Amino acid sequence: MSHLRLLIAQMGKTPLVSIIMLLLAVTPASGVGARFMEIKIDADKYRIELARTSAERRQGLMHRQRLDRYGGMLLMYPRSGDHRIWMKNMSIALRVYWIDSDFTVIDSKRLEPCRQDPCPVYSVTKPSMYVLELSDHDHGLKPGDRINAIIDP
Repeated sequence: MSHLRLLIAQMGKTPLVSIIMLLLAVTPASGVGARFMEIKIDADKYRIELARTSAERRQGLMHRQRLDRYGGMLLMYPRSGDHRIWMKNMSIALRVYWIDSDFTVIDSKRLEPCRQDPCPVYSVTKPSMYVLELSDHDHGLKPGDRINAIIDP
């Protein structure tokens, strides 16, 4: 199995917040080729699932009954764009962070599960390349935080 190492160090406006991402290359029980990475924000460690394919991004965190306080998913897109999400088939609220191709947090939103039809769609005003979905807690990330990334396939 090829390994992807992803190291992200936060720099910028919030010196208290530092992020270090390290991929663990784990295959879940479902057999889908998902991988996980570990993120450190301040003193807290997060286990983040990577969604790199269209199918993985479409599925996202739908139908999950719970998400650990230090769990989440990083939706990774091949290019910058208007990457929208919705909360259809969600049972849990999320904190969502849009990140651009320069690794700057563009915006964040707290989103509730959709209980109507059709479900609203959420996006931001600038192109993003990544969408980070975390549990519904304060995580110390805010718009303007700059993240430097080294992706080594």
